[in-house]
Amino acid sequence: MQDRIALRARPTDQWIAELRERYPTEASIDEALTRKLKRRGQPAYHSPSFEEIGERLHRLISAGTEGDIAIRNLRSLTGGASKEQFVFELDWIDGGVRRTGDRMVLRCEPAASIVETDRRREFELMRFAGPLMPVPRVHWIDDDGSVMGTPALVSSFVAGVQKPSQVSSNVTGMGTHFPKALRDLLVPQYARYMAALHQAPIADGDLPSFSRPAVGTTEAAEQIVNWWGRCWQEDLYEPSVISLMTEDWLRRNAPTLDHLSVVHGDFRTGNFLFEEDTGQITAILDWELGYLGDRHADLAWVVTDLYRTYEDGKPFHCGLFESTDAFVEAYEAAGGLPIDRKKLAWHKVFCTWKQYILSLGCALRAGDGLTHQDVLLSWLSAGGYPIAESLRLQLKAAE
Repeated sequence: MQDRIALRARPTDQWIAELRERYPTEASIDEALTRKLKRRGQPAYHSPSFEEIGERLHRLISAGTEGDIAIRNLRSLTGGASKEQFVFELDWIDGGVRRTGDRMVLRCEPAASIVETDRRREFELMRFAGPLMPVPRVHWIDDDGSVMGTPALVSSFVAGVQKPSQVSSNVTGMGTHFPKALRDLLVPQYARYMAALHQAPIADGDLPSFSRPAVGTTEAAEQIVNWWGRCWQEDLYEPSVISLMTEDWLRRNAPTLDHLSVVHGDFRTGNFLFEEDTGQITAILDWELGYLGDRHADLAWVVTDLYRTYEDGKPFHCGLFESTDAFVEAYEAAGGLPIDRKKLAWHKVFCTWKQYILSLGCALRAGDGLTHQDVLLSWLSAGGYPIAESLRLQLKAAE
């Protein structure tokens, strides 16, 4: 046991190779997770100065655009539990047109994160989804960190709020409840965008950083179980019977893929912006967890217990949907593909397991001096215990 604890703190090349063989994942996911492990054992994380960030950012943008540029008012952007974000104003030439004061967002990886992901995948997904729904326009990427020091991307800033001004909530969108007047405006848009994403054709040249599990097989399910099973083995502090039982159940009951979709992976409250006065959604955010697979996963993520809210004692999903039936009906009414309740139940177990891994594995490990969000991630880890109970109840119901 002590050897395993030491290996997770300071992984050896042999141990990393064993994990990679045991949990085969997509090439770009494997690269991101392996890079994370090779950074382990570094000194405590310290953010670079604004001066350093500004200089690196100037090099990145200058190399990818024509003409002179000017960067002003670079400052930290609050929100999010994973990446380090900054906002700034940019003078530049866009398609031959001189623009002044365009607000931009820079997303950088800290030394470790609650989710270890790939900026190239995020960049490709945002470009793919742009014609389907409001998504921040992505401009420049440093996918290997050779310029910015860590992998990073730059996108346009989009105005909007994540929650009603008079509503309290926890971080990352948890606990946000929308009053009925806003629900009536937001739900049709939300369902329409999710449905459009899942039905979008994926051409041969689209999304080159992603693997494509075969329809009619269980490859899609196996792929995501391997991804998060590896994350658990890399980051856990203590072995968990409930995690082992869940992983075994997921593998034994893996569903067959009936349609290949782009899956956002985190399509919930807190990850979309809207105008409070009109109820118009202005942006769908946080595409870093996306993959190609089964649409049921996006719906299942929303109906997990973690994102439950209440109104007059009645539970809601993500503060928007009165029940799973109401969510499925809204989705299908918006043109979504049919939803198989058995597959939805499998993905709810998977999504709850993923939340458990994020809480008691990834958050605790990343919060151990390797991120700017160490206090937040330590707080989030407390959610692992009610999540474990949710897993137990779901597995019992599935017997």
